[in-house]
Amino acid sequence: MSKTLVLCVDRDNDFGEKASIKSPIIGRETNLSAANSLMLQDPEDSDSNALFSAISTYDSLIKSGEVAEIATICGDKNVGTFSDEILGKQIDEVISTIKPTDVVMVSDGAEDDFILPLIQSRIRIRAMKRVTVRQAPRIESMYYIIVKALKEEKFLKKVLVPIGVAFLVLGITILFVLVLRVYLYGLGSLDPATTGFMTVMTAIGIYFLSKAYSAAKRITDGFSKLLEEFVNTRVTVFSLLIATATFAYGVYIGLEVAFTTRPEILGLIYLIYRLVPFTISAILIFDLGRIVEGFLIFEKGKRGEAIKQYILSASFYISFFAAVLGLLSFVIFAYQTGAAKSDYLAVAIVLTSLGVILGVIISVLRRRYGKRIDELGPEREAAQEDRRGI
Repeated sequence: MSKTLVLCVDRDNDFGEKASIKSPIIGRETNLSAANSLMLQDPEDSDSNALFSAISTYDSLIKSGEVAEIATICGDKNVGTFSDEILGKQIDEVISTIKPTDVVMVSDGAEDDFILPLIQSRIRIRAMKRVTVRQAPRIESMYYIIVKALKEEKFLKKVLVPIGVAFLVLGITILFVLVLRVYLYGLGSLDPATTGFMTVMTAIGIYFLSKAYSAAKRITDGFSKLLEEFVNTRVTVFSLLIATATFAYGVYIGLEVAFTTRPEILGLIYLIYRLVPFTISAILIFDLGRIVEGFLIFEKGKRGEAIKQYILSASFYISFFAAVLGLLSFVIFAYQTGAAKSDYLAVAIVLTSLGVILGVIISVLRRRYGKRIDELGPEREAAQEDRRGI
């Protein structure tokens, strides 16, 4: 006898994130309880409406004398490959448990249709039902919907980032034109309206991008973490301050040379050329602080691994900036005249070759023998906690 599965799809796992419900959800009563729980947590979430619709579809099939079962599968808040992989595993689990012959798929929108191939590759789809929640067509309702959408991280990334980039590029383009006009015709050529428009466009772009990536929260968390590290007298805090001061001095030296060099493009190249050695020094100072801290907080068994990764990281950055310095030397060589011309060519060849060769070697070593630096973060925090406890 054939059995129909009424399958509700929640690709971004609102049931798990908002109502703490583990999926897959199988059976009418458990699905009804899940829909009520999500509705209580977020009355405006469309996934609860989709599940109520799936329950209604299931009841209709039962009343018509068919053999049916209902289930809900959930993905992950990070919608994409990882989310769809979870959905695929849950589909297999539901099919092996219920053993249906076909599926009636219910979803709350077009986004869930991306998993259609996952379902079709496993079982025949009998029908699809998309649930659309009706809204009052008034200005107040539209405003409320937009405000609610601005709180959804998924919406912010998909909508605000392209808009923010567009506004920011427009503002920067206008700024470039204004700088060029001032350079050619002086400050008197500035147009207040154009300047104001540029400022507004740039501000909107920065606001949208900061909103999409939660810049304010990230900055606040960064300051809190820095304050915590100061309180705990972390060695890396002081090495970071020294590295920052070194980099800032490099910027000052580079700008001093850039403002006295003509043409302007050569001045910009000299700015970067003078800044690169200070950048390398800043990286070495910061990594030296991490190495010293590795000796202090890691156990003997993990100390060597951590220090090795910090050294590999510093070496990779050195090779990268050496290659950059070599390429810039080629450019300066093209502009130079006189005896110094051959010197820049030799520097360019040596640094570029050294940077590329060293970079390849370090990349191979990191891939084959080491963890990534960010993977050492939890271990370092755990070691720090143990040290505080002692």
